[in-house]
Amino acid sequence: MRMETLSLSADTLFLQFATAFALCAIACGLILAGRMTIRRAADSEKWPVAQGVVLETSVTAVREEGRQRFRPAVRYSYEVDGKRYECNRIQWAAAGFRKYTRARRLLDRYRSGSAVKVHYDPSRPGMAVLQTGHTAVLRPMHIVASTAAIYTVFTIGMAIAAGH
Repeated sequence: MRMETLSLSADTLFLQFATAFALCAIACGLILAGRMTIRRAADSEKWPVAQGVVLETSVTAVREEGRQRFRPAVRYSYEVDGKRYECNRIQWAAAGFRKYTRARRLLDRYRSGSAVKVHYDPSRPGMAVLQTGHTAVLRPMHIVASTAAIYTVFTIGMAIAAGH
């Protein structure tokens, strides 16, 4: 009986550590991706500017977390050192809108054929944005990452306190 209890306890402890490890890995990945986006957004404010032309605009409907979101899309072209590039990023960390009209309103300043200022990464000219910086949005993935990190610390702390 005692051996079965120890075996069950060890199996439970292993399952807790495996879950904690997986959640911690996911949390670290999400946090790292968020930090990279924030860094790129900050860097984009210092990027050089090229003149570009809007090729097309549209609003796409996307289902996120059970809700319909509307994402504005702009495809534009620009030249750097005589080479032509195309891109479709408006800004970093751009989220969709709950209302179609808000997404459409953002596109009002980007009509097909109109001239735009394109901010491009000098080390990778194919990476560009129309608006520098980003909007800070607390996304559910940030909540999941924080929760996973807290769960991991709690689980490991409980295991250490229990003397395992």
